[in-house]
Amino acid sequence: MKQQRGLTLIELMTVMAVVGILAALVVPSYLDQGRRGRQASAKSMLHEVLQHSERFYSENNTFTDDMEDLGYGAGPTYFSENGTHTITLADGPSGDIATSVTITATPVAPDVTCDVLTLSSDMTRTASGTSPERCW
Repeated sequence: MKQQRGLTLIELMTVMAVVGILAALVVPSYLDQGRRGRQASAKSMLHEVLQHSERFYSENNTFTDDMEDLGYGAGPTYFSENGTHTITLADGPSGDIATSVTITATPVAPDVTCDVLTLSSDMTRTASGTSPERCW
């Protein structure tokens, strides 16, 4: 009697089911870690720009809404360090750019959990999305 080599259909289906279950558990966690990494990059950039803004304020006694004044070079659009968010400057809580500034990070790819992150010169942190309380 010859011994046959190979897998039966039952064995193959069992392996496929186990791989499917593992993928269903691992993929969402992997995607969540990527999202958290992009958010961390945006928050880091917000704090860095705020630091440059405060340095500009201490030297000129006014804030600015021009990223070039802060040393980021000329350009219509400014991105976080890995290009996941666009960074903009605007009037702060006082309503006057001379006395306060708000820095906004808007994701390039939509993020429903934490969409737009803002940081103001008075350290007010806000976020939009489905879970803004978890963004900061």
